[in-house]
Amino acid sequence: MKQILLAALVCGTLAGCAASPPETSAQQADDATCTAQADATYEAQNSNLLARTGQNGLYFPATPDKVFDSQRLGALSARDNQIQACEQNGNTPNVNGVAVVAPHIVQSP
Repeated sequence: MKQILLAALVCGTLAGCAASPPETSAQQADDATCTAQADATYEAQNSNLLARTGQNGLYFPATPDKVFDSQRLGALSARDNQIQACEQNGNTPNVNGVAVVAPHIVQSP
């Protein structure tokens, strides 16, 4: 009985792992661009977190603590969300989820 349940569990788990088609080179380029943009934003906004180092030899070294860890995880989550939004929107800039329209001059007839 245990073997049947285990086999059913394994089959059910593997059924959801259907192979997805490989990404095209254009999709890979968009993903790389989105990741580069998110990395640049992350580094610009979190230079204080990136520059923080442990100072060995001190009685109370400035090593990361729970607050630092949560700030870093929050920053990484924002980076991941930016990458995901960029990939979903086709690498077009957006503000509050709305695509930014390229500025143009409207002339009266």
